[in-house]
Amino acid sequence: MRLRQLDEQSTLKSDDLKTLWAKTLGELPDDEQFYLWTNLHTLEVVRQAILKTAGKNLQTGKTMTAEHKVRFASKVMLTITSQNTANARNRESLRQEFERDGVKGEL
Repeated sequence: MRLRQLDEQSTLKSDDLKTLWAKTLGELPDDEQFYLWTNLHTLEVVRQAILKTAGKNLQTGKTMTAEHKVRFASKVMLTITSQNTANARNRESLRQEFERDGVKGEL
């Protein structure tokens, strides 16, 4: 795929995330915030964080401020990305250990 096509797909996905935010949390953060999120995290991580933030907002009786929503979503993204990275490292470590022991297959 060409770089331009990838950029267009990323923009479309980012627009989908903005739509999800607007429908579940209301007022959108700045475009720069979405740009930052989508460059630091996968689109799936951003989506999961938006949904978790919406759940938290409902739990608190929809009392979260716009700033609190952004901060909460950012923390969720950092946590999920960190967990995903640690899980990938563990899978690779296990794969190498199994290869040393002569065990074949996928984890």
